[in-house]
Amino acid sequence: MLRSFRQVFKSNRTPMAAVMIVVLLGLVAYLAPTGGAVSADTVVARVYGHEVLMRELAEHMQELYQRYGKQASPETLKPFIQSQALRDLMNQKLMEELADRHHVVVTDEEVGARLRAFLRQYPMLLDAKGNLKSNAELKQIFQETGFNPAMQERGIRAELMRTKLVQQAALQVPVDEAWIAQENRLRNEKVAFQQATLAVDPSGVADPGDATLEAFYQAGGQRFLQPPRRVIQFVTVDRAALGKDIQVDEAALKAAFEARKGDTTEFKARHILFKAEGDAQFQEATAKAKLLRERLVKGQDFAKAAEELSEDPSAKGNGGDLGWFNASKMVKPFSDAAAALKPGEISQPVRTQYGVHLIKLEGRREKKFEDVKAELAREISDSRFNTRAQERLEQIRKRANGGDLAAAAKSLGSTAQLSQPFSNEPSAQTPGLPELPQILGEVFHLKVGEVSKPLPFPEHHLLFRVQEELPEAVPPFKEIRAKVLAAYRLEEARRLAVAKAQQVLKTGGLQAVGPVTDQVAAPLSGLRDLVANPAIRKALLDTAVGQTTPVLWTQDGKLWVARITSREPAPALTFETRRSLIQDVQTAEAQKLLSAELQSLDQEGRLRPGFSSLWGHFGGIYVNASAAQVSVEE
Repeated sequence: MLRSFRQVFKSNRTPMAAVMIVVLLGLVAYLAPTGGAVSADTVVARVYGHEVLMRELAEHMQELYQRYGKQASPETLKPFIQSQALRDLMNQKLMEELADRHHVVVTDEEVGARLRAFLRQYPMLLDAKGNLKSNAELKQIFQETGFNPAMQERGIRAELMRTKLVQQAALQVPVDEAWIAQENRLRNEKVAFQQATLAVDPSGVADPGDATLEAFYQAGGQRFLQPPRRVIQFVTVDRAALGKDIQVDEAALKAAFEARKGDTTEFKARHILFKAEGDAQFQEATAKAKLLRERLVKGQDFAKAAEELSEDPSAKGNGGDLGWFNASKMVKPFSDAAAALKPGEISQPVRTQYGVHLIKLEGRREKKFEDVKAELAREISDSRFNTRAQERLEQIRKRANGGDLAAAAKSLGSTAQLSQPFSNEPSAQTPGLPELPQILGEVFHLKVGEVSKPLPFPEHHLLFRVQEELPEAVPPFKEIRAKVLAAYRLEEARRLAVAKAQQVLKTGGLQAVGPVTDQVAAPLSGLRDLVANPAIRKALLDTAVGQTTPVLWTQDGKLWVARITSREPAPALTFETRRSLIQDVQTAEAQKLLSAELQSLDQEGRLRPGFSSLWGHFGGIYVNASAAQVSVEE
């Protein structure tokens, strides 16, 4: 076949060349970065050929906004929400790639059955016979409640996919008799012991001087190996740098006050709620509300009725009192009804997503200009600061045009600084950059020479350029002397603590080591933090009753020793308990294997982003950073 193709190519060189050029141009167009307007079908990321579209990112961001509620304004939350949403979706695409590689398939029938079972949990979605309502009825309910069945379906598909991957991997985990015997003991053997712990304080160890530290440094070998580290050039713009640009005069404050007059009206009210879901319940709740309103209008005490009849738990003990609130604090039908009342009036039944309400307005007041002046000043000043800081850093970024930031920053009255080298570790720190943990991922995502977008922080905004990357190496002693000294002090303190503990155990018992606590007889599997340490787990299993364990170290770096006071053997395994235990062990190991494989896929894919992800189409990970900037309504 290959020989025939070559013959055809040779005999038709000119037309074939034209065809190949057209094909190549089409491929380049397909692989080229997304440009122009961003649409719902814009590719935001591509993970081994699995695409994340703009519509998916926007939907998931909306879901996260709803999940985090009113904790902060959308603009404050946006950087976190956007990063989290993109990370979630890319992790899902990694899972899909892993499923493809392992030939795991989730069918539409499986997803549909699971989705229908989920929906049947909600009475409002069922008809009189207990079946799901018609598609038209369901669609209307979903629109009214804001429920997105497509997102639920995606979640179900992802969960089924993960479950199948874990089940498949579990079958490949070999479990021998010794492993099962130990697991049975951990879960079912009851052990009681006394334990003593001691926190070690390295600060008491004196600095031994350069000679001793250099010898310790040389003996450490790869111990002081530093991963690749990066240096960034950064520019910050704070409030002081903008000066008068962010000051707010009286005229601006009064204009803002006039524009927000609708938000300055506050209401004081009580309410009674009859919960409802579905048309039948809403009709019943409305009828009850109408009957009650007739009695309330004739003089029945509203607060007492709220205590007795309201289905809002918060009404118990306060007579349905809502205190003072403005329109933005309540759902619109409720706030509109309250605004239409005069003090002392009781509303007609008001339908909201929570059910049917009766509202009694007890007061109305208007905030004066002086009451909100300081708050308005802060809001306007913050808004101006954020806008001006972003504008200045964007100008610096454009003037630098991908190069050194120093000249561009100087031309606009700012200063560019160089950071100390730092690694991609959560504990990384460098002077002058307290927000380093928040930008660490972005720093190591960009290539050397690339410039970030302006990044907002509460007290300043930041722009940076990846200046250089230092390769993995053991730095010179003088550069990391402080780190060597800290390691020396810790090791010496631990050595002295072990020697002292071993000595005092011979004469003084556990009390001479440190504070003693009693652990009542219980399975060791319940002591997760303790038995996560393999050495401690082995000591608790192997030490005889009445004997003391070796002196060991806990996960959090404390010296630990215990004396076994009693041991109740685990019951013998039956066929069923053995099978269940094997399945549990295999599933737990399969989940670890799955996480490791996903992490490996992620790391490997990010090494090959390529030309608009040539590798991202076929074997890597590509992120369209410019398209990922999406606006989401609250």
